[in-house]
Amino acid sequence: MNHRTARADARRPRRTRRWATAGACALLAGLVLADRVAAGVAEGRMADRIAARQSALVAAPSVSIGGFPFLWNAASGTYPEVEVDGRARTEDGLPVTASVDLHEVSGTAGGYAAAGARAEFKVPLDALGAKRGPGVRLTGHDGRLNITRTVMGVPLVVTAALTLTGDTVTLEPTAASLAGRPLDPANPQIVAALKAAERKIPALPLGLVPSGISVDAGAVTVHGEAKDVRLPGLPGGA
Repeated sequence: MNHRTARADARRPRRTRRWATAGACALLAGLVLADRVAAGVAEGRMADRIAARQSALVAAPSVSIGGFPFLWNAASGTYPEVEVDGRARTEDGLPVTASVDLHEVSGTAGGYAAAGARAEFKVPLDALGAKRGPGVRLTGHDGRLNITRTVMGVPLVVTAALTLTGDTVTLEPTAASLAGRPLDPANPQIVAALKAAERKIPALPLGLVPSGISVDAGAVTVHGEAKDVRLPGLPGGA
């Protein structure tokens, strides 16, 4: 055997291994693609069914089903995590951005159930301010709510801490000023005005119970939690 034949014989196994590796990679890519396509179809179906059941939504929500491979989870009837994001509107017209995180979702007779759920419902401060009437501006700073309105041509600013008592949002004044001059936040008129501004949180979807409230620069966020959540009519359900 000459040297040229020996080199050709040595290259042949390497070429075979390269083709085998390329074929395995292509197969794996195809499986991943098929898995993601199946997940996308299920997510779209779930979004449509949620939209059909939640009249407050202004559009079909965005759904993300966690866990890989999806087809394995679907075959076993379990999903480790399902995230739902959507936009809704309350009965009195306030815009809400909702984000719901469902854990340990599994198949049941007639639908699906989640072992637990956590959610956030954000309402823009400018929309809340508009509901309070013309000339009212709401801003958030350091986890507190600043309420600004004009009184006899000068700005009145009241800073309040938001507290959740059951399903009612209460406001406790922590600072106040009129035309830049400090006021006693315990002033009876300020306390009474904030008492009148208390609001009961509307019933949350999926049996979620309000668990907290927070405020940032642009929105007030209601936090909710639930256990043993029932989800009728999700993928595979009736």
